Amino acid sequence: MEAMKVTPKQRRFLKAQSHHLKPLIQLGKEGPSAGFLRQLEEQINAHELIKVKVLGNCLAEKEEIEAAVGSVGVTVVQKIGHIYTFFRQREENSNFDLDE
Repeated sequence: MEAMKVTPKQRRFLKAQSHHLKPLIQLGKEGPSAGFLRQLEEQINAHELIKVKVLGNCLAEKEEIEAAVGSVGVTVVQKIGHIYTFFRQREENSNFDLDE
């Protein structure tokens, strides 16, 4: 599954929508393991737009994290400090209208 491409306008919209969210998942020292990706799948299916906190002891590089989440079809909306915002739109009953 490939990550969705978002336009700059869509990215701005998603950033605004994620502003009030708190991180739902923490990424620890094991990096983007199978357990983390399974948890990410569950949360992204439930919420579409989530935040993930990268703990200080995480040894994974930014590129490794983004490649791992991209492999499950999740789009990186933004990264500020140790907080990532991820998005994957549902096929049906989406809460986000990204049509321009």
